[in-house]
Amino acid sequence: MTTTNSSIPAAALAVILLLGGCGGGGSSESPVPPIVVTSLLDAATPPAGMTTLRSALAEAAPGQPITFDAALDGGTIALSIVANEHTILKGEVMGIRNEPSGPVSYLIGYFDRDYGRSALEARKNVVIDASGLPRGITIAWTGGDQPGARVLAVNGDLSLTNVSITGGSSVAEAITITTPYPQPWTLARGGALAVWGTARLVNCTLYDNHVSGDFDASRDRGAFGGAVYADLVDMQGCVVSGNSVLGGGAAGGGVYSVGGAGHLGTRSTIDQSTISGNRISGLFTYGAGVYSDGGSIGNQNSLELTNSTIARNLAEPAPGLPGFMLAMGYWRGGGVYMSNGYLEIQNCTIVENEVRGVPRTDSLGRRNLAGGIAATVGNAHAVEDLIIGNSIVAGNTVQEVGGNRYAQDIYSGSLFYFRSAGYNRIGVLDFSNILVPIGEPGWASLSRKHYPQPGDTGGVTLTDVIDMTGGIARSNTIFSVGTDSGEPAVLHYAPQGSALWQVPASAWQIEETHGEYSVTAGAEDNFLEIVLSRLENRYTLPGFATAFQADFEAFLQSVDTDSTTPGVQPYTDPSGVPILTLAATAFFGPAQTWPQELENHPYIEFWHRLDIALAAASIPGMGPELLGDAAWRGLFSTGHLNENPGINVTISTRPRLTVTPLRVDQLGRARPSNSPADIGAIEVP
Repeated sequence: MTTTNSSIPAAALAVILLLGGCGGGGSSESPVPPIVVTSLLDAATPPAGMTTLRSALAEAAPGQPITFDAALDGGTIALSIVANEHTILKGEVMGIRNEPSGPVSYLIGYFDRDYGRSALEARKNVVIDASGLPRGITIAWTGGDQPGARVLAVNGDLSLTNVSITGGSSVAEAITITTPYPQPWTLARGGALAVWGTARLVNCTLYDNHVSGDFDASRDRGAFGGAVYADLVDMQGCVVSGNSVLGGGAAGGGVYSVGGAGHLGTRSTIDQSTISGNRISGLFTYGAGVYSDGGSIGNQNSLELTNSTIARNLAEPAPGLPGFMLAMGYWRGGGVYMSNGYLEIQNCTIVENEVRGVPRTDSLGRRNLAGGIAATVGNAHAVEDLIIGNSIVAGNTVQEVGGNRYAQDIYSGSLFYFRSAGYNRIGVLDFSNILVPIGEPGWASLSRKHYPQPGDTGGVTLTDVIDMTGGIARSNTIFSVGTDSGEPAVLHYAPQGSALWQVPASAWQIEETHGEYSVTAGAEDNFLEIVLSRLENRYTLPGFATAFQADFEAFLQSVDTDSTTPGVQPYTDPSGVPILTLAATAFFGPAQTWPQELENHPYIEFWHRLDIALAAASIPGMGPELLGDAAWRGLFSTGHLNENPGINVTISTRPRLTVTPLRVDQLGRARPSNSPADIGAIEVP
């Protein structure tokens, strides 16, 4: 998907090109011939005439390919030696500062951190290429699991082709590092691979790898990446399944992509791959299948998911957590979680992922549980756009411990924009915590929800779009630890019903509506009142504006922002004047941190309450987006408002995305070139 020039804020223009695949193989650093591994033994100094993987890794020049003798086809290299008890890679160091709305984490920077035990380690670019072996090569940790060792750590770029990795284990162990930044535990990250660079994986299988972290209260000691933890991920034709993460903070049960820390404009890619049957267990858990950090706090980098199946991954509380801790927990993103930057999804099947946890809602109405695809919810603008096209997202669930079970396929979090590229089949779309409309000049963000688009259908059930009887392909050798723990891992699903023969064979354009308004100096800003009045008239809702305003003002007059001071302490504007009426409610800024400023909370509350009221009104034709592109086009047109000529509104609808169909599916089968293709990762023959 590519963007056209638009009035989208500059922060949102770092997007969009979804690629149909990603590269792999070797490096151009060294023209020297490859080193050929001739033995499956694990030995650093093998007998003369024999080359082991461990000795080849030590001998290879940066980027020099390591290949395998044909006699090793289908063999397993059983690792039992720990190369380094204290692997050093870069890792984030976080700080906490107190804001009026509560504590906010911030990034101090990336520094050398102790990642603990690694069976193999290299501080250079590494290329391991088993493409010459029809059945590939397996690298397995077999040296025990107390505490075990991750299989491979690389400080540099790693390229793996046709390699399976299993048995890896990264376990947090107590250490004592006091300067410059305290580290009481090794970092439990990357059960199979920990790469501070780009992990390029082609036709690889990573299964039965595990990470176990500590339960102390520190975000920068989180347990991340059951199989893969990497600064950048570039995967094609891979299977990541049966991996797990356990820890106080747990993320990326299959894959954790930092996303290019400190490098603007980078992107991670996962193409033609399966990420299924992985699990994260903890107190704060995010992304049981895939976690994208978007380059970390303050960066706006992308993760692209194409032609991939993400299924039956599970986020849940850690066993044995006491009740008082469970009451504080977060469990979000059974399939995919985005913490920063952009997430772009094309021709994917994201189904049957689950989040379990103890439910709660904070003072801003933000829930701690979120389903299949979820974006972060924070006190500041953090995530940019979620763009999804030609994909099936259905059958994902939230299971409250001891309570309700409900469908939730996409949870917008505090996105800047949700953008459909069309031809999606989506079950339940939850926009309850997307950033609220802002009319600020230059932001073009009155409409945050660019959905539905041509070809989209919402409210689908799994069986509407997936063949659940004979269309599920499973592994013969990998077993799930996700929602179907112990069962053969799912590899992909065949679409059916309304998902068949839908996607155009040639490129198409997607129109989006963007809006903003400005107020003439000295004029009254009563835009919110005008919105209520126009909603009432357009949708024939007698008394709606008056009733909503009364309810909203009753809320404002009941708020107590300081329970330690006698009496009711209402919200106040930047001058200290109480905000007790709709007329006093406004967006005060600043642009980058507005949700954390208490004076903006009434404005945020207005829009959230408005969404709830509109949903309760059951307006015909108004879908889960409520105030989306179509609603804003119907409510306003460009020009000064009749109700208040001092307010000038700009509404613009034009093509802003160009979508190019992918030519092959997850299995490499050609999609139709002269007729409509199927939605999702798999093309039915």
